[in-house]
Amino acid sequence: MTPILEVKNLTYTYGGNSPFVNDAVSNVSFSVKSGEIIGIIGHTGSGKSTLVQQLNGLLKPTDGSVLFEGKDIWENPKEIRKIRSQIGLVFQYPEYQLFEDTVFADIAFGPKNMGLSGEELEKRVYEICELIGIKEEYLEKSPFDLSGGEKRRVAIAGVMAMRPQVIIFDEPIAGLDPKGRSDVLKMIKDYLTAYNATVIIISHNMEDMALIADRLIVMNDGKLVAFDDTDKVFLNPQMLRSIGLNVPIVTRVFEQLKAKGYNVPNNIFTVQSAVEYLMKLKREGEHRD
Repeated sequence: MTPILEVKNLTYTYGGNSPFVNDAVSNVSFSVKSGEIIGIIGHTGSGKSTLVQQLNGLLKPTDGSVLFEGKDIWENPKEIRKIRSQIGLVFQYPEYQLFEDTVFADIAFGPKNMGLSGEELEKRVYEICELIGIKEEYLEKSPFDLSGGEKRRVAIAGVMAMRPQVIIFDEPIAGLDPKGRSDVLKMIKDYLTAYNATVIIISHNMEDMALIADRLIVMNDGKLVAFDDTDKVFLNPQMLRSIGLNVPIVTRVFEQLKAKGYNVPNNIFTVQSAVEYLMKLKREGEHRD
């Protein structure tokens, strides 16, 4: 099966021939299957954002290529705008990019630029609002009258309304409280399920990455240092700590229990898996009694 997205020897250099030349992304290669959720982790300055901005043609690689459904996205530069509707990008704090007079107009902006109009455009907006929980009564409100979490929901809806086959999120849960984070992650999963989409997420939150990502890309100093199933990446805490990252908090708790001599597993990465393990111990104890 052809990967929906393939990155080959991707390099992006800032500074050109100046004394300040710097490879923000250096010789990165990986492929993504349709329907996957891929997490990208790395410390600040590791090249994560520069990497994803090349995936939808917002930045043109200095070297290497990005293939969407087997075709180089820069094969025909005049079609790069079409690529951006097929590979959507949601920036960090997307609510700062709202600008229309009404919620409806803001969500409709992308689909309208794709050529949708009339009933088709209206249907597209209402459909995405129903999917991710934007109330119909909000559509004629100004987006600037909404709460911070509602604004982010509207901004994300504007990208989702274009129905990209791949949708990229750069720190989508930054600055949100636990409920807000949970709501955004649910929106992402609901979109993936409804449209059989592929999702790529940058995040510093290891707990959320453990919860949602199928595979993890680990970036350090512009280079890809690991790309594997999420649990396999977290089973190598020494590598993560060596580049300034860590495993989820619940995993660290179980590490400390193990260090104190308790016979506990080393593959607990989410609170849910910890609860399931502890409940199993409780049931076994009750059975012995």
